[in-house]
Amino acid sequence: MKTPSSGPRVQPRPLETPATPAPVRNEVKPQAPVVRGDARDVSLFDTGAARKPTVALTTPVAPQGTNVAPGTYPSVADVKAIASIQDPVARNYAITQGYADLSNGLGQMLGKENANWSTFATWASKQAGVSIRNEDMPKFFTDALKGAGDMAGPLKKVDDVLRKVGLPALPLADIAAAGSEALNNVSKSIADGNQFVFNEVGQEFARFIETFQGDTSYDAAKTQKYLDGFGKDKPLLKEAFGHYTKAMFEKDPNKKAELMLLANDQIGLHEQTQLQQHVEKALNAPVKDTFRSILKQSIESGINALPFPANLAGKAALKTGLVDAALNPLVDATASVFRRLATEHMMKLAVPGGALKLGNDLPPPPGMESTLFPPHLRAIENPELRALLGKLDSSSDSLKGTAAKDWSKLDQRMNYIIDLFRTRQSDPHLFDAPFGKTGTTYPLPATQQRAG
Repeated sequence: MKTPSSGPRVQPRPLETPATPAPVRNEVKPQAPVVRGDARDVSLFDTGAARKPTVALTTPVAPQGTNVAPGTYPSVADVKAIASIQDPVARNYAITQGYADLSNGLGQMLGKENANWSTFATWASKQAGVSIRNEDMPKFFTDALKGAGDMAGPLKKVDDVLRKVGLPALPLADIAAAGSEALNNVSKSIADGNQFVFNEVGQEFARFIETFQGDTSYDAAKTQKYLDGFGKDKPLLKEAFGHYTKAMFEKDPNKKAELMLLANDQIGLHEQTQLQQHVEKALNAPVKDTFRSILKQSIESGINALPFPANLAGKAALKTGLVDAALNPLVDATASVFRRLATEHMMKLAVPGGALKLGNDLPPPPGMESTLFPPHLRAIENPELRALLGKLDSSSDSLKGTAAKDWSKLDQRMNYIIDLFRTRQSDPHLFDAPFGKTGTTYPLPATQQRAG
């Protein structure tokens, strides 16, 4: 597998400031976020029709040594408090906003010409919230069942059995209820993963800001002392945040962009490895068992409600396995519809201009159809980054084959994620406020911390 090497790079600009500044190629200034409707729940990425093509920034937009105002980002204690919120919906809102505020804090220190990992995590967490809240899924599922051709035969067989024992046809509402229960199991796994990663990685972002804000030059001794604070079980996080410290004072925009991408990829690999059990649990939830249990319980309740001796035929059908035999094909068909819909519903990620379907090849950002990557990341020279991309990227310098057909596989997730990071690292819209507001004030009120 060859390592990335192709594509023109932007040459570092001289440190002297020219008397007449030359126009900067490919520069787009971040636009003020637009608030629409219920600002709390609007993704500013869903405005592709109104936006100009995404074009990468090419020069630093923030000086080093910036102080981050206290209360504008969650401290280590705030991260722990947010992660302890019991209500998963309230917790996800707080986590998503917390990621955004950590992203902005780091952006003030390192510059916003390159997104950091927390910038991407903001939108991944917002997308997770859609699944955590089960938005519209029950109705989608019921509608899908009505239009699923492979449901007709199995459903007719069950209805024939129910008719013979004196019961009405099985209502779709009962099947939808089973679908809601199955979705709750999936949503809980997603919520648990969202909580776990924020509690771990969010604390490290807060610690980085608290340690290095205001610094104007690289301090090797201070950096080493800071890095010694990472546990031995977190080597990738230690390396990643070490690269952030170097990126903070790097003057060469090419080298800085590569350090940022290397750090982002290393944190991504760490958190996806940690998330493996949650992803497998979400995607391999016992859907069939859930459907079988609820549907059989519905039929049993109907039979038991029949007066004697009318209920004898129904009880016999249960005892002889006639009901189970009729239910099995229906359970298989229903579970298949559910998995197709759940995958379509959950396997998405919001990005500027719309939503990406993770099961499809990653499309290039608008305006980069021919170059694929922003200027400073078109040719990779950092040897450590080249080695990591060579290990994780199945198609060097290409977006072909990035589709994650099985999101439960770590290698497929990382193959998609590293190209997502590389193609969109310089998109200024990643720093948009996720809920149409510019942040919150920390620490959170005690009543909000105890929500749920």
